Amino acid sequence: MQNDGNEVGTSVYHRINDQLETGVQLAWTAGTNQTRFALASKYQLDSQTAIGAKVNNICQVGLSFQQLLRPGFKLILSALFEARNLNAGGHKVGLGLELES
Repeated sequence: MQNDGNEVGTSVYHRINDQLETGVQLAWTAGTNQTRFALASKYQLDSQTAIGAKVNNICQVGLSFQQLLRPGFKLILSALFEARNLNAGGHKVGLGLELES
């Protein structure tokens, strides 16, 4: 992303314990005084399964489910909801397969 020095941002990541991770991201754009933030969390249910959630300042809510199918193959399901207008649609659903060697 190119911002020509007009954007300032920071993020903080914290691993609370072996199962729970959290993060906060903040950004500010000069000239527009636009401020953005997001909060996220990931919870490890067991050694092969994790769930995640994220919310940002424009009321988008993201949810994810990750399942290790076998060593090197991970299935990822995700969804992004527009919480301000749940009935209008425009929501997104994703499916991913992560391969590692």
